[in-house]
Amino acid sequence: MKRRVTIKDIAAEAGVSHPTVSRVINDDPQIGEATKRRVREIMAKLGYRPNLVARSLVRRRTKVLALVVPDFNPHVQPIVRGIIDECRRRDYGLMLFSTDYWSEEADTYTRVVTHWPVDGVLIYNVAYHARPTKEIKSLNAEGVPFVFINKYLRWKTVDTVSVDNYEAVQQAVAYLAGMGHKRFGILNGSMMSVDGVERFEAFQAALSKMRLKFDNRCVGDANFSDREAGEEMKRMLGLSRPPTAMFCANDLMAMGAIRAAQGRGLRVPRDISFVGFDDIEAGQWFQPPISTLRPPLRDIGGKAIELLVRRIEDPKSKPEQIALQAKLVVRESTGAAPRRMR
Repeated sequence: MKRRVTIKDIAAEAGVSHPTVSRVINDDPQIGEATKRRVREIMAKLGYRPNLVARSLVRRRTKVLALVVPDFNPHVQPIVRGIIDECRRRDYGLMLFSTDYWSEEADTYTRVVTHWPVDGVLIYNVAYHARPTKEIKSLNAEGVPFVFINKYLRWKTVDTVSVDNYEAVQQAVAYLAGMGHKRFGILNGSMMSVDGVERFEAFQAALSKMRLKFDNRCVGDANFSDREAGEEMKRMLGLSRPPTAMFCANDLMAMGAIRAAQGRGLRVPRDISFVGFDDIEAGQWFQPPISTLRPPLRDIGGKAIELLVRRIEDPKSKPEQIALQAKLVVRESTGAAPRRMR
């Protein structure tokens, strides 16, 4: 039987003491990066695997994190990929928990931290709350570090990582206004969701900043649905002065709205322009390809792990609210405002 590689074997090969190898395994910040890199390369070459059970007993840590998400839709998947990549880089395991309904979120948070031996919890949030809820106090009382992904960024008492919806929507409105558009409409998601609330508020703020008129008749509550977006778009096109530029709070709604406009004989973007949000793959192949806001989803996942590990290592550190910027991707669904409709 092949002899198990030990810390002493690694130390001898690397020319360091075995306590140094142990500190490298535990990612001790006092060990230099060059030493860490050399030791890790030798560990990989010799096929060394740390005994995670023994480490958890010594450090009173499991090196396992939990992720709670409502589902694994195309928007969530890149975030999860970023989380997995960063967990692998930091030698953490990951447990996944899903809650299908918003009403189950709070129960799932508490159940995870009380029933599973995890060092910390990442929570991908869906529901919007103007102020921190009692569940936050419950999580704090359990003493398990946690970080919210996609939580309302005005909450200053918890760690959060999200896309900066306000800056993103400002980009879209400024771009369309720069092309000559003056009459804007919005197809928004659910106002029970964080993204629905923030993107609607951001749209209003962007119009105000550009000194453009906000028209309630050009607001469609489409619940992030392509079908509902299509119905709302038909209604807006029946107005005496319909919008020439539409901001859609996700790409699916942009697709539904474009189909509705094309069904009425309008040419996109010659007669009406559309900007979506999320940059889903289908939007690149849609006809016309959709201009959109691309959030750095994988980066959000990686940054959330970074923030959670920092919270684990320094529980008394000040909570951070990190907002990452989206990129405006211009494709063929946007164009200058039609002269006759300005």
